[in-house]
Amino acid sequence: MADPLAGLSPSQQAQLRLLCWVACVDGVFADEERALLSRLAARLLPGVDPADAVQALVAHNGSDLEQLVSQLNSHDQRLQLVKLAFEMASSSSNPGDASSINPAERIAYRRLLEALALPEAEVNEAEWAARQALLSTPALLDRLNRILFGWGAWPSLEALECSGSQWL
Repeated sequence: MADPLAGLSPSQQAQLRLLCWVACVDGVFADEERALLSRLAARLLPGVDPADAVQALVAHNGSDLEQLVSQLNSHDQRLQLVKLAFEMASSSSNPGDASSINPAERIAYRRLLEALALPEAEVNEAEWAARQALLSTPALLDRLNRILFGWGAWPSLEALECSGSQWL
C-alpha cells in the first residue's frame, strides 16, 4: 500500500505530525482531535481517504519534536501551527480535567512553543485566533449533521422521514 502522506511536502507532513503528537501525547486520541486531523488531511490531500492519512500519522507518531520543527519552511507556517496546535489541544479534554486543555497536552503545547521560538505577542495573537475559531465552531452534533447530511442544527421532517432515517 502506498504511503497516503506521500503527496505532502516535508513541511506539511511535519505540521500534521506535530498536530498528531499534540493530540496523542495524553494517550487519548479523541473523536474531536481525529476530526480536526481528518479535515486538515482532506484539505491537503484531496485524492486520499482522510482516515488513511490519519492512520498513517498515528502510526508514525513519536518523532523528534525539534527535527519536525526544523522542517517548517516559513514564519507563517510556524504561526499557523501555533493556531492549529492550540485548537487541537483545546478541542477535547478528559473527564475530570479542570481546564479545556488537559495537563499532558498543555505540557506538549508548551514544549512545541519553545521549539518554535516565536515572539510572545505573535503566539498570543495566534492563540486568540484559535479561540475565535473554537467559539465559532458549532457543536459536534451540528458539525456532523452538516458534514454528513447537509443539515442545519436540526434535520427537517422530510429528511427524517427519508428511508434509512428512523425516529428513536
